[in-house]
Order: sequence, then C-alpha cells, then structure tokens
Amino acid sequence: PLCYDDCCEIEAVHDPMEISGNEFAILTTSSANFRYYTLFHFDHNVTQDHFMRNSDLENGIEKNRMFRDAFLEFCNMCCGFMVRELHKSYHFLGMSTPYVLFKNCSAFISTLNPNHTQHYKVVINQLVILYVTLCVCDYGVVDFEVDTSEVEDDTGELELF
Repeated sequence: PLCYDDCCEIEAVHDPMEISGNEFAILTTSSANFRYYTLFHFDHNVTQDHFMRNSDLENGIEKNRMFRDAFLEFCNMCCGFMVRELHKSYHFLGMSTPYVLFKNCSAFISTLNPNHTQHYKVVINQLVILYVTLCVCDYGVVDFEVDTSEVEDDTGELELF
C-alpha cells in the first residue's frame, strides 16, 4: 500500500460537496463516552491502481479481493494509530472491522447525530485522492436495552429414585 517514499498531503475540506469517490470504507471506534466514525471515500479504479501497483495479478476477481484487503488494512492501520493516541486519554476503546459501502449510503451518517464532523482531502503522490470524514458522537444514547426482569426457568426438577 504505502511505501516509505510516498508523499502524502492532507488538507481540510470545508465544502462536503467537494468529496468524491464512488465508495467509502468505514470504521467505528467506541468507548463508554463517545463513538468516532472514520470514512475513507475513494474512487475504486484510481485507488486500486495505486494500492495494487506492485502486484502482478491480472484484472479480475482475485485482484479486486486483494485490493479490498490491502485498502481495508490501510484504513485499519490509520484508525489503529488514532486509537493508540486516544488511548492515552481514554481507556477501554474498541475498533470495528472495516467494511465498504457505496457513496449513497454516506447520506445516512447524519442519522447517527454526530456532534462534530470534519472532512479532509488526502493526496498520495499527487495521483491518488482520498477524502476522509471524521464524525464524533459524544455521550450518545446506548443503542440497546437490557431486560433485567427475571424469567422463571422451567427446566424441570431433579428427581431422586
């Protein structure tokens, strides 16, 4: 994926309409106090060409699978770095497995009610453009409930003969 001599430029994006890419990878970092969503927006073909530049695979299903693995590992490493930094202040952090969604799904991120959203443009070697969206939901409502009422267990009784 990235090599030691790759050049990477990062700048803030103030207009979300500037974000391009037909797909995005998403990871969730969670603690008891917040949820942190990281979206990596990308154009499949351009990004695949970059991440598979050292591969001798021909186009096809195997190359696409290997690209997904390499790109998602890249996303995982980026978020892993952020988790290590956050861990200095917040303990008990968890990180989801990355997965890929189509661009039209990004409109539903607002239903998570993020308290803060920031967009970035990442340019690798002046060729590959990724957009990264960071969303923080702090002190959000827990998304599950626990029924603490006791249910009588009807498993029978032990009989002695």
